[in-house]
Amino acid sequence: MYAIEFEADIQDGVVKIPEIYRQLDNSHAKIVLMVEDNKLPTQTVAELDFSNTQIQAFLGQDALDIQKTMRNEW
Repeated sequence: MYAIEFEADIQDGVVKIPEIYRQLDNSHAKIVLMVEDNKLPTQTVAELDFSNTQIQAFLGQDALDIQKTMRNEW
């Protein structure tokens, strides 16, 4: 596999391959798009909430005390 770099406009979801690379018609390619940051929509990141999670192995124990004990063993 080798890399080719060129710039092109995307119109209606289509990128036109420059004439110099027409020999690549009907071939498989891995496409990597690099665009300016301000062109992409921002994505919201879902916040993880483990406050209601109960792990049976640690019930009735303080997690910080367990970690301190484990660190002291090193």
